[in-house]
Amino acid sequence: MKTDEKEKKKEKKIPLGRTLYCNFLMLSKIARMTPQYIVFMVIVGLVGGAANSLETIFTYMLFNALDEPDVTFGRMAGYLGVILAVNFLIGLFYAWYYEYYQTVTDKKLQHRMHEELFRHALTMDLACYDDPKFYNDYVWAMDESKGRAVQVLDDTARMIRYLITISTLITLMMRVDVLVGSLLFVGAAADAVLWEVGNRFNFKKNERTKPLHRKNSYVNRVYHLADFAKELRVSRAGENLEKIYSESVNGIVEAEVWNGKLRYGLDLLTEVIDEAARFLPVVLLLFKLYDGTAQLGAFVASINIIWNLNWSMYDLAKNLLRMPENARYVEKYLKFMSYRPTIVSGEIEPGPLETIEMKNVTFSYSPIEPEEPTKKEEKAEAEKEGEEKPEVPKNSLEDVSLTIRRGEKVAIVGYNGAGKTTLTKLLMRLYDPTEGEILYNGRNLKEYGIPGLRAKIGTVFQDYRIFAATVAENVLGRECAEEDRETVADALTKATFADRLAEMEEGMDTPLTKEFSDDGVNLSGGEAQKVAIARIFARPYDLIVMDEPSSALDPAAEYELNHTILAYAKDKTVVFISHRLSTTRMADRILMFADGRLIEEGSHEELMRMNGKYAEMFRLQAEKYRESA
Repeated sequence: MKTDEKEKKKEKKIPLGRTLYCNFLMLSKIARMTPQYIVFMVIVGLVGGAANSLETIFTYMLFNALDEPDVTFGRMAGYLGVILAVNFLIGLFYAWYYEYYQTVTDKKLQHRMHEELFRHALTMDLACYDDPKFYNDYVWAMDESKGRAVQVLDDTARMIRYLITISTLITLMMRVDVLVGSLLFVGAAADAVLWEVGNRFNFKKNERTKPLHRKNSYVNRVYHLADFAKELRVSRAGENLEKIYSESVNGIVEAEVWNGKLRYGLDLLTEVIDEAARFLPVVLLLFKLYDGTAQLGAFVASINIIWNLNWSMYDLAKNLLRMPENARYVEKYLKFMSYRPTIVSGEIEPGPLETIEMKNVTFSYSPIEPEEPTKKEEKAEAEKEGEEKPEVPKNSLEDVSLTIRRGEKVAIVGYNGAGKTTLTKLLMRLYDPTEGEILYNGRNLKEYGIPGLRAKIGTVFQDYRIFAATVAENVLGRECAEEDRETVADALTKATFADRLAEMEEGMDTPLTKEFSDDGVNLSGGEAQKVAIARIFARPYDLIVMDEPSSALDPAAEYELNHTILAYAKDKTVVFISHRLSTTRMADRILMFADGRLIEEGSHEELMRMNGKYAEMFRLQAEKYRESA
């Protein structure tokens, strides 16, 4: 909490240069994604400014003509006809633009901006997802990108419109009264300043409530997703979720009350200033009308100019002062887009796997950054204030060295938290070692192109996911073409899913989950795991890593699947990661991990003779199997 308070204290007003840069950058992005949108934005601003100016000019000319003794009906009708025609044509243009063009183009812009965000998110290191700050920036970027882009665009169009309008109105107003024009300017400026203060309050409120809304969204998602339905009904997790929901709602209400009180006072003051700026000029002109220094036509035309100028100056000021608000939101977008991966792809394309080797590999999910000398005083001050020192994270892997050769069948075993799954993530370069190196055919993994490397290594993660797509698309990870169907069918057969597939009316075109289709199928845990396993059979991987590949299967299905995998991969390198030791007897070599260290290595018979941790673990599991039987 203290850290958050310090961050808020450090927050500074965005400089003018940065404000202009952020708004310009967003306009540049829109111009790149939808160039015609920028063109029409300028046209809308010019048309709006011309419309206001022409209407005011013709109104002024119309009322002035009433004071002329030789005015004719035809002349008056001509003025009215011009005003009507201009308004009609502009109305047609606005109807087309706002009801059709802007609606369609907004969707295109949203699609392209979100695509860019999705692609950028895929480049991020997996470590980013261990950082809640990353999620907050991502949520801000996703929520605000399109809406804020359109806001910047609309504000720019309005500024063009109001600049044209104000230039015309001020020219006319100065012909009537300089003092009245000055009053209008002061009132609009005061209102605009109060508007900016209100925007700052709104921004701070949104910053406070964004994480709370994310908690709300999480609770809502948990309650409507089938994945959590059983757990919610057989556990007391709902009580904790309701507590989280209530606390987040209370936090949101508190922030809204705080903001509401401040905004009420600001709105009251704004209303007083606004009314004074509108009516004082009218009173001044009334006095001039009564003392004979102003004509009735000029007075009526001036009233129209006063109200129009007042609103135009006020709206222009609001748009100008909204630029920092837009910039604050764009800053969040830029912050997310500025994330750069540390897992950088090399340039070498990997050849067929011969060996993969770990040399003194140490890894921690939260590496400690070197302390900067400039932060020593802050650290001393924090300790003086009684803040707890950050806990040094425990290494998930500690000084691991091992070699796996082509064609070997290796089992990696150990209790939960031993570091087994971390090995998979390092092999796939989802993370890089904190210390040491991993070699593929004698070269550091970092030298290889990541797409090529991952095309050589097929992995089934313990926490695999089934997507809301067809069976075939879940296996391939993309759309299934006609020439892919035989590959998909073969992969599902090897994963022992053929019998279940035969029961589906649409076969491999059956949609999985009911996310988008009422005809979708929700698979059991074992069935879903087989579909996930089929993914490794659909591509010619050199190395296959199975992270708890049969955790959702019964022993008989597990035995059948393991033999199928070994039969398919007889010439390939296979790594089984498991805490079920029934798998290990099929392996050429077993690696026993504990507390992130490789503590034992050998065949099943060798490790049983060693009578160490592996033998102890095997006997315990065998005893449990006998008891179950």
